[in-house]
Amino acid sequence: MHFDCIILGGGAAGLTACAALAGSGLRIALVERLDRVGKKIMASGNGRCNLSNENMNPAFYGGAASFVDTLYRQVPPGDVLGFFSGLGLMTCSEDGRIYPRTLMASSVLDVLRAACESENVTILTGQEAVSLTPSRRGGWSVQLSSGEGLFAPTVLCAMGGSASPHLGTDGAGIRLLETLGHSACRQFPALVQLRCDHGALRSLKGVRIQAALTLEIGGKPAARETGELLFTDYGVSGVCVFQLSGLAAQALDARKRVRLLVNLLPEILNVSTWFRERITARPDHSALSIFTGVFPRLLSMALLKQSGISPEMQVSCLHEDQIRAICDYISAFALPVIGTQGFKNAQVTRGGIALAEVDPRTMASRLFDGLYILGETLDADGPCGGYNLHFAFAGALAAAKDILSRQ
Repeated sequence: MHFDCIILGGGAAGLTACAALAGSGLRIALVERLDRVGKKIMASGNGRCNLSNENMNPAFYGGAASFVDTLYRQVPPGDVLGFFSGLGLMTCSEDGRIYPRTLMASSVLDVLRAACESENVTILTGQEAVSLTPSRRGGWSVQLSSGEGLFAPTVLCAMGGSASPHLGTDGAGIRLLETLGHSACRQFPALVQLRCDHGALRSLKGVRIQAALTLEIGGKPAARETGELLFTDYGVSGVCVFQLSGLAAQALDARKRVRLLVNLLPEILNVSTWFRERITARPDHSALSIFTGVFPRLLSMALLKQSGISPEMQVSCLHEDQIRAICDYISAFALPVIGTQGFKNAQVTRGGIALAEVDPRTMASRLFDGLYILGETLDADGPCGGYNLHFAFAGALAAAKDILSRQ
């Protein structure tokens, strides 16, 4: 079957590119391996789809900052929101994060699917691209798992990374491009829970607390985050953990020692002074009751156990070394990090097709004519807050703009 453009992947980038091209009259085929498109969109933002952010700073993308900066100059953040507004989507903002006004991811998917409903667009679900081959006479041949062959002068690869394989992204797109001759950077799970080795974790399962986290790599502070921390039986979770997880995964892969230092009372500048004042005000309290109103009971019990203090001990009887110990644990509860919860639980992939091989102005491959590479397939990832979806949307619009300019 012959088309003008083949889009591999029916996720955020693929659907956006398709929606941007649908009204052009070009014959488009969109290939999605799952039984329906947009499953990862539906799962994003806990079903609310945090699609962008009011502060779309390229610096938040780490090593990909220069690439992202060039892309966002070509497709400014306002253009992405304008595109969705043009599709009929109304948005709202919470603490700088931009969501659909309905706070339902289905609203984002609905407007994209509606824009793709055109007689010149063919959506093939339950199909997987098993080979991608440049034709000798120009253009591209795509072999599907069904045995069917597609041909087009232009192909957009938007098959995602390796995170959340149950949502259709298992690294197949990256492997397909590597077979062609593109190079890929090593992949790691990012925006994912961390596994830790600490005897107190089982007793702390389910405890939530506002905390400040320092990621320590090889004995040196590498990054810091604050927010709600959730203790689990395997380690820790929460947005503040997610933000540090990609860096932790890379360090562990390099066999470096990784620890999380958890400040359990970040709003108190001097924990030692605070604790001594609390003892003075409540000298007849037990060591356990002195923390009532400060920490959940399970966390108080864990802190006392780590400090070697009996919960029933009267606080006026605490020795100096016991006071120092409990204050040290409150200020920096150290959790050795031994791994992540893997790609199965990760929201995004760190790593992918090397950015040097893609033109950030158009998302076109620098190695092959007529090939575009979008979204999470690339070695670019941002923090929680709409940065990864926005990157996918912006890249799709840049590619669509370039394809239309070549007609």
